[in-house]
Amino acid sequence: MNFKKRMIGMATIMLLILVSGCTTPAVQTPDLAATIAVNVAVEQTLAALGTQTILTELAYQQMNPTETPTPQPTATSEFTATPDKVTLTLSKDTYCRNGVFAKSPFVALMTAGRTYDVLAVDPNNQAFYVVEPDHTFTYCWLWGEFATVSGDVASLPIYTPQPLPTPTKTATVGPDFSVSYIGQQVCGADYYLRFSIKNNGSKTWQALQINTTDNFNNAVTPYNNTVFVDYVGCTAGVSESDLAPGENSNVAVKISGDPTGHSMTATIILCQTDASGGCNPKTINFTP
Repeated sequence: MNFKKRMIGMATIMLLILVSGCTTPAVQTPDLAATIAVNVAVEQTLAALGTQTILTELAYQQMNPTETPTPQPTATSEFTATPDKVTLTLSKDTYCRNGVFAKSPFVALMTAGRTYDVLAVDPNNQAFYVVEPDHTFTYCWLWGEFATVSGDVASLPIYTPQPLPTPTKTATVGPDFSVSYIGQQVCGADYYLRFSIKNNGSKTWQALQINTTDNFNNAVTPYNNTVFVDYVGCTAGVSESDLAPGENSNVAVKISGDPTGHSMTATIILCQTDASGGCNPKTINFTP
């Protein structure tokens, strides 16, 4: 470019010298035709110089070619491989459970020869958490005894299975009852001791025996019956043919002598007379 500027400057100086040589010192009226001719000559000279400059630059570039950099491929991030899916196939029908224990409730029966997707493994690598395909969003544990696993087990997450639920003890209720002394009745010269009996067990009581002992004189009065009957004064009250679970009944027992103020002991025995059989005794102490 500096070369081009020098050439243009030299051409301009030469034209100015030519113009000054063609004029006289005397003041004259400007010649329009001469001025146009000079301008045309200047333009032609500049054009010629420009063409020459372009040719010169092209020749220089041909003699001194500039190296064009080769585009380099843009570096891409390293590809992360997706872990292969882990599956298992059973050689025998196996229960799939909500835990890894034999007593864990089972969810489904998984069929031999079928392939199941594995989601996780237990901490001991002995059981596999799988998808139960026949039910939506159902997952369960398969014991690995009959399982053939395909895939990288080490890539699986480790799940901790649910523990077995703590068993709730249900008390077995056998034949049972409760008894209490509720007072005495007097009918003329006869005295009756009244008891309240309630069946707290799971069996029906069908007969009773009450043995009362007057500890003042050691008099013993036995009483047996297959009904539960009460007395109000000298009149028999409500009677029950048996005492089913949850039922209660009052029972009046006639004794000899006046027990008022005496220390008394009563042994009440309830029995089952059907095929189940069995009797249960209770003893209480009281003072009429």
